[in-house]
Amino acid sequence: MNDPAAPADQLTRVVPGLRAVLLFGSTLARETRSATSIPDLVAIVDDVDAALAAFDVTPLARPLAGPLPPITVALRAPDSAETLAKVNLISFAGARAAFARPDDLSLAGRLAKKTRLLHARDDRARDDTAALLADATDVMARATTLALPRVVSLEDAIRHCFALSYRAEPRPEKPAQIASRYRSFAADYRARYGPRLVAAALARGIELVGDSLVDRRPAAHRRRDARTLTRLLFRSRARTLLRWSRQLLVYRGWLPYLTGKLRRAWASG
Repeated sequence: MNDPAAPADQLTRVVPGLRAVLLFGSTLARETRSATSIPDLVAIVDDVDAALAAFDVTPLARPLAGPLPPITVALRAPDSAETLAKVNLISFAGARAAFARPDDLSLAGRLAKKTRLLHARDDRARDDTAALLADATDVMARATTLALPRVVSLEDAIRHCFALSYRAEPRPEKPAQIASRYRSFAADYRARYGPRLVAAALARGIELVGDSLVDRRPAAHRRRDARTLTRLLFRSRARTLLRWSRQLLVYRGWLPYLTGKLRRAWASG
């Protein structure tokens, strides 16, 4: 595939009110990128409805963007059916609202993983994007500490945090693929997840002993937290399925993309 950052240039030309563009997913690293990989982008905009209009989404379909952010569209090459990138459209306000009372972990899980800033409209957009990524990591850290083993090394807790987003969606990736993606940016995850996991654990009454988290709370307390995470993951998967059903109306070329993604994931597993 070509440079995965190239589609951002087209977005800046065609999407009104574009504030920032982030690259995430398998195309970030050569180890996990294939010749047929389609870049995953998050495009943060002032007005999601106006951005959808730029992608020729019909007025009847555009209201679907309100529930369950973000909404995903295909960025096509000019005068071509080729899909250059999968673009997740959201506003800063929509993302902040999703994190304030997380109904699922889909968005936070994407933004808590390694990303690359491809475009920022100005310094404020750059700062707002950095704050949003930090908030996403906090959401995932708090969720992770709901169901850790009684004694777990901080390194293993960091791996739990990374893997949690894959549990929050119906995903085809196998454990070996998830481990490979973690290794690609392990130093970054240790630096970002470690302090936030410690802070979330301490706030929950879990102790830091050396380089391990030790949970001495009563078993009933731990079971209650584990049930909370189970419900959150169930809700996350259900809401992801609803997002996928919405793609029938807004994502051009959704069936070839989905079948290709599943085929690549199973072949590499």
